[in-house]
Amino acid sequence: MRPVTKLGVFGNPIEHSLSPRIHALFAQARQDHVEYQRYLTTPARFSKSVADFFVNGGQGANVTLPFKQQAAERVTQLTDRARLAGAVNTLIAGKSGQLLGDNTDGEGLVFDLKNKRFKVSGRSLALFGAGGSARGILPLLLAQQPKCLYLINRTAEKALALKSELTELGLAETNRVQVLSSASEIEEPVELVINATSSSLMGQALTLPGRLADDACGYDLMYANKPTLFMNQLSQAGCKKVSDGLGMLVEQAASSYQLWMGGERPDTTSVMSKLRKPI
Repeated sequence: MRPVTKLGVFGNPIEHSLSPRIHALFAQARQDHVEYQRYLTTPARFSKSVADFFVNGGQGANVTLPFKQQAAERVTQLTDRARLAGAVNTLIAGKSGQLLGDNTDGEGLVFDLKNKRFKVSGRSLALFGAGGSARGILPLLLAQQPKCLYLINRTAEKALALKSELTELGLAETNRVQVLSSASEIEEPVELVINATSSSLMGQALTLPGRLADDACGYDLMYANKPTLFMNQLSQAGCKKVSDGLGMLVEQAASSYQLWMGGERPDTTSVMSKLRKPI
């Protein structure tokens, strides 16, 4: 029998995480022997918790809120996309105690947008938020060559700081980013709207762009068993294609799994069908 690969996810809270189920489904489909567990920790204990996990045979781990930035400081090496994101969601054991940090969030979103035929290239995008979630996906979105990307944050200074930092890190595509404090300032029809804030979780409505293209698509990084508040807002504004972020969660997990286990990328279609409850 092949040895068991020890994996896990660190977060706080963590009991709600779907990651163990997702990775169990990947392992079942590929006939891999995987043990994937949740690990509750605190900011003060995070580094020790991670060190203990890898000393005791851990080979890979995911990191979720609120530890993604702390994980970026904990690793011995960062991938380019993790460096741009300023955050790590995937830890990979290296040789001689080395620890590689990667970020698969942006890739997960791009995969899911393609799955849903939500086009990015050559389109006008509006991205709400300038926090960690927005930063994690912004470089990968810009790599898809949108016509322009409106970065919307109530505190415009925070969005400007994010744009400046990414420019200083060498992300040339930031010349496509226009910072605004309100989506109402956008003068053209927007073709793709993405919510990277916690507004849906907090029950807070966002001010949408004044004009949506006839074929506009909307995407909320949050996910739930029913349409999120942001999805409902877009639908009421006439947007016919809307989605929550469950697909992104599954796709970023598939990217992590492939990094740890090698081989072909896990099939995500069947996993999505098993996770998605009727809305």
